[in-house]
Amino acid sequence: MQIPLKQLRENNMESNKRTSIKTISWEVFHLVVLAGIIFLFTGEWEYATLGALIYIGFEAVGYFIHERLWVKFGKKVQ
Repeated sequence: MQIPLKQLRENNMESNKRTSIKTISWEVFHLVVLAGIIFLFTGEWEYATLGALIYIGFEAVGYFIHERLWVKFGKKVQ
């Protein structure tokens, strides 16, 4: 029995758009949590915001690349 192409795409393929939306939603959540933690240690919202934004920027790029690599090579993992 052959599986329809549409079903294969829905179940196994992650689009760039979907990966981008997942990346943004995760990073917004993480930004709030991280800024809160930094604020608890420093007591300064300016440092907390700046530190969290810098970290989140690097992390977002890494997460996006990680997700795209899983789409490309993750099919081999059973």
